[in-house]
Amino acid sequence: MKKSMSKKLTNNLALKIVSVLLAILIWYVVVDVSDPIVPRTYDVPVTITHTDYIETGKKTYLIDDQYRSIRVTIRDNRKKLSEIEDSDITVEADLTQIVDMDTDPVFVPLTVSCPGVKDENITLSRTTIPTKIEDIELQTFNIESDIGDTVPGDDYEVGKVTLNPENISISGPKSIIKKIDRVNASLDVSGMTADGNKTTKLVIYDKNGEELTDETMSYLRYDIGSTKVTASVDLWKKKENVKMNIELEGGPAKGYQVGEIITSPSEITVVGTDEALEDLAANDNTIDIPVPRDVLNLNNKKSDVRGTLDLTTVFNKDSTVRPSSRTSALVIKATVLPNGSKEFDLDVETIQKNGLDNTLSLTYDQPAISIRVKASDKKLDAFNPAQMIQASIDLTGRAAGDYTLPVNVKLPDGYELVDDIQAAVHLKKAETTAAAAGGSSG
Repeated sequence: MKKSMSKKLTNNLALKIVSVLLAILIWYVVVDVSDPIVPRTYDVPVTITHTDYIETGKKTYLIDDQYRSIRVTIRDNRKKLSEIEDSDITVEADLTQIVDMDTDPVFVPLTVSCPGVKDENITLSRTTIPTKIEDIELQTFNIESDIGDTVPGDDYEVGKVTLNPENISISGPKSIIKKIDRVNASLDVSGMTADGNKTTKLVIYDKNGEELTDETMSYLRYDIGSTKVTASVDLWKKKENVKMNIELEGGPAKGYQVGEIITSPSEITVVGTDEALEDLAANDNTIDIPVPRDVLNLNNKKSDVRGTLDLTTVFNKDSTVRPSSRTSALVIKATVLPNGSKEFDLDVETIQKNGLDNTLSLTYDQPAISIRVKASDKKLDAFNPAQMIQASIDLTGRAAGDYTLPVNVKLPDGYELVDDIQAAVHLKKAETTAAAAGGSSG
């Protein structure tokens, strides 16, 4: 029986061996078709290790953003690759392995690993990354609050923001520290109707006004341990229709006086603490507005002076009342008159039109023009422009068009016109009665 078994095993031995080899080959073909070995690329952030090796010498490192991640290619079965995520791969740059410290930049070797994958099946897009070695710089910055476009609830504005801390010391690569322009605490005050505290994250801007990226921020260290600060937000109430007492510096030339001070707008909205608004009400809702000489200079002037005041520069940060942010600019005109004179408004409709062609109509640029009259104080107090001014304008020979023409003014005895008067007029074809009737019937 043993001979029979042996004989069966050895019969056609070569054929049987070929069959086994063929079966193995077919198995490899099937596997290769159903789960082939293919390459796959991953973007993997570079982990920097042994940073203390550099920092102990009061130096630090700086890697350009383009080298903060590396392309990693793995060759393996398709099914296995589908189970591998970027986070499963580790790419390290060990600063103790810097090739040559005398070069600029230095080059740090990269190592890569992935659990379950053989090293020979992993390749990197580059084997080293250039790294700059820089001195560590320390600088202290004031922190400024920034509410951006956010606004609190109706009838409120942000009056005061107290930050804790108010400044911050930042250390890092010298090239980054030198680029820092300002440090802001960004606050969202949307809908706030009561004072409150907020925790916010600092935003650092470079000298081009660009916000530092997270990658750049990762090189920085802070004396407070993080970029979070606490902000105490005080809301102030609004008060509308507040009058202004304009305080000007200097005075006009000898023999001249300041007449009327005209502002646009004529009244403003202010915000303030409850106590400050109570004091304002006791002062007839009038706020003092000091105007610096570089905005409006009256010194030795003999004619009107104009200027535009940036209201945000008038009140310092310790003020308990200030103009609302809705009113940022104030246009100011100070009239300068000879002593013993006064300015009056004349309604343009009272000006007599001489020589106006009956086919034309006339309109003015403004409803009234200013007339300056000189007389005794008693006579000026009694002066009534509507009754005591006779004004006319000569339109003889004028065709349709725009003109600036002199206005002839006659005053009663004892009164003198200070300046010649001109008016901007517009002449256009008058609408005929027939055309008007046709237009109305249509």
